[in-house]
Amino acid sequence: MVKQEEKLIHIKLENSEAVQSKKDILGTQKDLLEVLKTLKRYHLLRMQELKIKEILYKKLKSLKTNINKLNTSMPKIKIPEIISHEKDYEDVKENRELKKIKEISGKDKKQTDLEREIADIQKRLSELG
Repeated sequence: MVKQEEKLIHIKLENSEAVQSKKDILGTQKDLLEVLKTLKRYHLLRMQELKIKEILYKKLKSLKTNINKLNTSMPKIKIPEIISHEKDYEDVKENRELKKIKEISGKDKKQTDLEREIADIQKRLSELG
């Protein structure tokens, strides 16, 4: 069998084009290495976060157990009916006030979102005109 010659295609580049291509390749390699470095750092931080969350979960579980033990060991107090009704009324009044505060803060957030949107549109208009 006769060896078939491979057909090679040669492209001639100017020296400046070749240097620029090498610079681009090296820049891309550098960027990829930086991304890899960032990913490794993220992975390390994520593992630390999970360990901390696990410790927190165990401590919260222990705290819950201790609170339950404390609740079972404490004597039950019988609250007179008159006092319990007053407490319910105060709770309702407090809930109403909290709802008002939440509504006001929600409006403020919507207002700032609108202001940002308006500023963005004005910026686009100034860029066009």
